[in-house]
Amino acid sequence: MIPMQFPGRWSIAHQQPEEKVPLFTVISDVDSDISSDSDIAPLSRSEYLSDEEKIQPTVVLVASESHQTTKYTHRRSWRVHVGAVVVVAIFLIVSTCIVLEILRQSQDASSFVSTPPMGWNSWNKFKCYGLNESVVMATADSLVSTGLAKLGYIYVNLDDCWQESRNKNGILQPDNARFPNGIKPVADYVHSMGLKFGLYTDVGNMTCQRLPGSFGYEDVDAKTFAEWEVDFLKNDDCYLSANVAPTTSYEKMFAALQRSGRKIVHSVKSSMEITKAAAVANMRRVGHDVIDNWEVMLSLVDVFNEQGLEAYSIPGFWNDLDMLEVGNGRMTTDEYRAHFSLWCALKAPLLLGNNLAVMSKSTLSILMNREAIQVNQDSLGIPATLIYSETYSAGPSTADFLVEAKNCNISSQFQYWSYNNVTKQIRQPYSKTCLSVHEQNRYLFARPCNDKNTYQKWVIHSKKDRIQLSGKCLSTSTGNALVKLRHCLNDPGKYKLPLAHPLHDIFQLMYINNSTTTFQIKDPVSKCLETNIKPQIQVYAGPLSNKRLVVVILNRGPATHDMTFEWSHFPIGDIKQPFLLHDLWEHKDVGKFSIKDSVLVTLRSHSAKMFTITPV
Repeated sequence: MIPMQFPGRWSIAHQQPEEKVPLFTVISDVDSDISSDSDIAPLSRSEYLSDEEKIQPTVVLVASESHQTTKYTHRRSWRVHVGAVVVVAIFLIVSTCIVLEILRQSQDASSFVSTPPMGWNSWNKFKCYGLNESVVMATADSLVSTGLAKLGYIYVNLDDCWQESRNKNGILQPDNARFPNGIKPVADYVHSMGLKFGLYTDVGNMTCQRLPGSFGYEDVDAKTFAEWEVDFLKNDDCYLSANVAPTTSYEKMFAALQRSGRKIVHSVKSSMEITKAAAVANMRRVGHDVIDNWEVMLSLVDVFNEQGLEAYSIPGFWNDLDMLEVGNGRMTTDEYRAHFSLWCALKAPLLLGNNLAVMSKSTLSILMNREAIQVNQDSLGIPATLIYSETYSAGPSTADFLVEAKNCNISSQFQYWSYNNVTKQIRQPYSKTCLSVHEQNRYLFARPCNDKNTYQKWVIHSKKDRIQLSGKCLSTSTGNALVKLRHCLNDPGKYKLPLAHPLHDIFQLMYINNSTTTFQIKDPVSKCLETNIKPQIQVYAGPLSNKRLVVVILNRGPATHDMTFEWSHFPIGDIKQPFLLHDLWEHKDVGKFSIKDSVLVTLRSHSAKMFTITPV
């Protein structure tokens, strides 16, 4: 028996299934491609990617013959027992009670946000340099003209850099160059399109871009936002006073918003205590910022899983996995579909982060997947849960693994490194990878070793306790687990806890815990660099309204995999009741199945399948 735990919801146990012959083989037979839009500008403004027509993957259903097994060359076969996804009977018994209880406990803060907010945010694509009133108005136009607004994308949210200063009365003043007519006319234009308008602030003295924050001005700012008819407030936590707890600061802003008399969606950061967040916010970030990268995007899902955040998600309060990166050009079409599938199934807010004025057909088709959106907006409001994982086995890998700062553990093989003075590489012996810097975003990865790769050429300064590459320093942060290459600070030791700002929340003192030929790389707060080896195959499942289930099957690995799903050992109640399996990306039924049937699914590298299961 293999027990499967469902944190905060339910638990079951698997039994050994009988051997079955798959009724159908579901095969994705088109190679994935890079999904990019013509206006894409990554970290360097000079690096633009061309827009190409995207080839849509197809699914072929092949009826299996009796006593025959479909064979695939250069593929590893995985038998995945995911009967736990068909737990209709359990949900029929408990889902109503759960929903009634969580709705009873909901606060006034969450009573008007019954489904995850959908819309657009300016930061991922435009950052500071590209934000202005023309972009905002064009985005509102695009939401309407493309039909995105009709699907629920109604919030148009300005991130950092809209503001510039405060006047003599303490009222926030917009950047005159970016918003020469002020904020209210922009909000009025957005509202005239039938949409809602959002702004950004910070509970600290300054925003992350060192512009005026709301600390000490909570009532003044809340009144201003209400007068401008703001509908959504993203509330960051940079430059927070060392003597004030984030939770206290967020509570002050929430109280001010309540006094303003206007209902405003309140979005807070992960520094807000999760157990108290639902009382003062409608959504809470789960962790670090998302970027347009497969591993970093999935690392946010890992935080969601590791912290059991699905247990805290209720109608009106949502776990925010950060904005969507679909269409920004650094991931493939398959990766973007997986990204969107996970955000939908986990009931995360769907805030677009791309340039809506310039989108490829592929990008638009992902963002307008009505069936996936319906899963996200389902009235039951319960996120899917990770119910199955197939782990990575040691050995040479063609995959990239994120490197994170984790609690030091002398027993963890993924925290030990070695240094080659000739090649200047820092190697991770167990995964047989090398410490590497991502070319665009400067995050650290463990990648296949390449003696000619300049992003693997490290210099260890033992006297200075620094590890450098191309004159920049390896840096960790107390704010999150990610490790990055940053500009070297003259005296990193002067930054003491608690720190005031993420840009200062940097530790560049790296101590080598040297035993023999291998060592741990440790920062000043006892965090060690660790190769984040995650499972290659994962299955997520969760309940939907009308006795349905959603299932997401994720292939995180670098190779195509076949998975056979057995239903016979699942506690679904009435074993005589058949069910309909529906593919949400192919928009068609796979077929009707009974408890005695099985399904073979083939997944390409870095892709996902998304299904609904409906009793018939």
